[in-house]
Amino acid sequence: ETRAGDKPTAWEEASALRAAAVTFEARWKSEPPIGADGLPDEAASLVTAAVTVADGYDDPSAADALEAVIRALDVLASLPSGSPCEWSKTAASRRRAFLTAAHAIAKQLEPPSAIVAATARADHGLDLVADETAAESAPRGAAAAAVRMNLLRAILGVLPDKERHPPRKPRDERREGADIPARSSVDVPPPPPSGKRPPLIIELIDDDEPAGRGTAGVENEDGGEPQSTSLNDDTDMEIMSVATAAALAAAAYAKAATVHGAGGLPGWSSPEAAEAARVLLQRTFASRASGATTSSGSEYSDFTREILAKCLSEAAPSIAHCLAQEPEQRWAGESSARDKRAPGPPTPELPVDISATLQPASVETSVIAAVRLHWLLSTAGYPWVGRVGSGKDGGVGGVVSRVVPCILRAMDHNSPAVRREGCAALVALVAAVTRTEMRWHGAALLDAAANTLGGSGTEVFGAAAAAHVRATIAVSSDDPHEPKLANALAVMIDAANSRSHEPLVAAAWVIEAPALISAAKLSTAPHLNRLFPPLLSWLHARDDDTALGAASCLELICTMTWPRVPAHAAELWSDIARAYSEADVRGDDAFVFKFRAALTRVADVVQLAAGENFEAAWRRDGDPVPPALEPLVAHLEGLPGRVASTEWSRPSN
Repeated sequence: ETRAGDKPTAWEEASALRAAAVTFEARWKSEPPIGADGLPDEAASLVTAAVTVADGYDDPSAADALEAVIRALDVLASLPSGSPCEWSKTAASRRRAFLTAAHAIAKQLEPPSAIVAATARADHGLDLVADETAAESAPRGAAAAAVRMNLLRAILGVLPDKERHPPRKPRDERREGADIPARSSVDVPPPPPSGKRPPLIIELIDDDEPAGRGTAGVENEDGGEPQSTSLNDDTDMEIMSVATAAALAAAAYAKAATVHGAGGLPGWSSPEAAEAARVLLQRTFASRASGATTSSGSEYSDFTREILAKCLSEAAPSIAHCLAQEPEQRWAGESSARDKRAPGPPTPELPVDISATLQPASVETSVIAAVRLHWLLSTAGYPWVGRVGSGKDGGVGGVVSRVVPCILRAMDHNSPAVRREGCAALVALVAAVTRTEMRWHGAALLDAAANTLGGSGTEVFGAAAAAHVRATIAVSSDDPHEPKLANALAVMIDAANSRSHEPLVAAAWVIEAPALISAAKLSTAPHLNRLFPPLLSWLHARDDDTALGAASCLELICTMTWPRVPAHAAELWSDIARAYSEADVRGDDAFVFKFRAALTRVADVVQLAAGENFEAAWRRDGDPVPPALEPLVAHLEGLPGRVASTEWSRPSN
């Protein structure tokens, strides 16, 4: 028993909340008591109590209570259109309660720093300070996050579309003139009459702009006391809208596209939490007035992806704040490589009054911010990242201009985990925009990609190579002699020669380099002396995918540079023959057949390009042919001969 005046325990709060939610659900199912105010006071009290219980989710009884609240709110949201939407116009206090509860749940969904440090990948610095007990509690934290996301989805489901969708213009841009008073507090005498007619001033009010800023309020229709139509002070001072807060909460637990180890399911998440994040976004950002057109290959509708692009634009200052890092400590007068680089585009900043109240950025918050940035870019995708925020939609420079500085901060971060996710975010940006939309940021992105690739470790090299190659192709012209292509190819060749002994580097190189070689075409010919040695050595790699990729790269290079191949024909045959003979030891019959077919295609291209130079290498008079090479030699003997005529003759009719 609880004495009078004692604070109830977590179990008692959860039990009371569950009983109130069950009663609320039963009453609204039997006879919805919709009155003049639309939403009863019990709904606001219910979500306020649910936030308190969700904050102490460690108690086992909290799960049943929150599930009961979710069911009750789902019943409220399933009422006919018009019934749950009228309350936002008349009951401002209840509207504020729902928005405040949504923001509070979104803050509770922030992954704990201890769990992030224990589950982050590719960062040996975090591994040194990781707590094993925090890693063991990650599944429990993911389960709690799944329930909180379901609760957030139920709370936002009651809100009308206008309330749960982001504004057309980001809040940090809208707040630029917020400190300017509507009227000066000092009495200024009016100017003397000039005899001219005063101009007609028409004030245009944006529907998305809070109407209560600078005004006292709006009178009720029934002549009662004036009632403010803006958010309360706490909600108006929030960093972002409730839609963007929900999108960031879901992005921290969702599964992103994988780019050489980056992306995928975060270590602090779980399949159940990822599914809850997907349902949260699909139902929250579903428009009751628009269709559910879905692009091929995406699990979200086009309308949802457009909303996510708007959320990304509004969240850019917050992501940039989390990606900030302390400058490295150096001796007096010591210069750094970063000091010599040209400054990049300015980063979107939060208002001073908001950024001063936030905690300073750390490695853990940077990892979470980079994961969110990658997921939002890859999910919004083409064409919404480049289309939203430009033209009449508002925003200075659109989403691209606000996101590029965040990517540059992530790629220049000290943490390898953040750099890898930043490279994956650049890959997603390249796939989501056109060459025209990236034209102003190409130099800064290429400089950051080249520096990240040159100084990357084994875990980051794959994502850095993908970012470097794809960004170069995206900002370069179709001319094979483009200087950007030549510089990128030189950087990749340097990495292949200096790090050919690293298996992860070789595996990533043979995947990303073919696109660059295809763009450079015959301009690859001057680099054959440096390209063939690492590729021929990778034909004998233990990893099957690396060996097969090396064979495909050799076929592509020989096809693109066939006039220069005869000079290298002799050195190619020895490694091709050895790899063909030793293919049986790899074990898998399907792979052996595929690998030997790739080697046969390489031999075909070299034979057609080199002719007698290559034939002299594999046709040795008097030397017996090894049994393993008999199929390849027989195939080469069956190819048509290469006729090289040096005299011109008129063809006969």
